Amino acid sequence: MTKLPTEAGAFDLVCTPDWLYYRVQRTRLRHVPYAYFKTDTVHNVAVTEQEFNEAKYCGAAGPYQDGEEVVYLPGGNTLRCFYQESVVRLFTPDGTLRRALPDAIAPVCSFYSIALDVQGHLWTADPCYHQVAQYDVTTGRQFFALGGSEAWEPGEFDHPEDIAVYEEHAFISDMGHQRVVLMNTRTKRFGTYRTFEQPVWQYRRFQKHELVRLNDGIYLL
Repeated sequence: MTKLPTEAGAFDLVCTPDWLYYRVQRTRLRHVPYAYFKTDTVHNVAVTEQEFNEAKYCGAAGPYQDGEEVVYLPGGNTLRCFYQESVVRLFTPDGTLRRALPDAIAPVCSFYSIALDVQGHLWTADPCYHQVAQYDVTTGRQFFALGGSEAWEPGEFDHPEDIAVYEEHAFISDMGHQRVVLMNTRTKRFGTYRTFEQPVWQYRRFQKHELVRLNDGIYLL
C-alpha cells in the first residue's frame, strides 16, 4: 500500500474525476472548525469550504450540514442523511426539500453511511448496531439486513462505519474487524475483500485506484 500525502486526521472523502477532497478538524471553536483540502495522490492543496461543498454535492445547492452523507440520483437530485437525525431526505438540485423517505427506513441507533445500488435500492450502515441493510426507496420496505445484535455486541460486523457501492458490489468498511467486506448487491453473497492491521473507516475508488482511510491516513491499495 502507498500512503497519500494528506493532512493528519483526514475524513469525509469526496471523489471527483480529478481530485480527492477531504477535510480535517482543526479546532472545536465554531468559527473555524474545519480545514479543507484536495489531493491528486501526488499534490496536497488547501481549498475553500465552498469548493469542497461544490465537489461533495456535485454543484447542488444548500443548505449543507456538516457530516451528512450524500447520494447522487439521476437528474441531479440528492439523498442526504445526517447521522444524529438518521432521516433520509430527498432534495432537488436547487436545494429544495422534496420529501423525507418513509419512516420504515430507520436505524436502531444511527445511519453513519448510505449508498444506492444499480437497482436503485438504498443501503445503510448502522455501526453501533453492527448492521448493514437494503431498502426500497419508495416504500421503505427492508429487503435485506445482515448483522445486528439486541445485546449491541459485534457479530458478523464490528461497527460497519461506511458503505460504498460500485457496479453490483457493496464495499463495507468493517472498522472493528479491520477489513473491507465485499457483497454482491443482488445475490447478497459476501466475504472479506481486504484485511488491515488497523481500523478501516472508508473505502473509495479514485481514478483507476482503490483507496482506504485507516486510522493513520489514506492509502492506495
